[in-house]
Amino acid sequence: MVRRLVFWWFTCRDPKRPSGREWARQLQVSHSWLQRLVHEFEKDPSKMWEMQRAYGDPTLSQLNVARECTQELKKLGGLHPRRRRRRADLDD
Repeated sequence: MVRRLVFWWFTCRDPKRPSGREWARQLQVSHSWLQRLVHEFEKDPSKMWEMQRAYGDPTLSQLNVARECTQELKKLGGLHPRRRRRRADLDD
């Protein structure tokens, strides 16, 4: 769901669209993850265009349902907690 909203933001040509940082805040994701998605879209946008054609524009109600599902998965232990990678982990 968030991918669709980031793609929607990325393809928006409205001069009043929010900045990437602001959009990430509104979606409750990190700005760096939003940037990674944008780079992915720039490399190969075909997957996202197919998804856009299949599902249409994302809605606020779809985002709310996705957030509820995420919260439920967290409660059930289906999602791993976020963990910061230490410098030593990156050197391995």
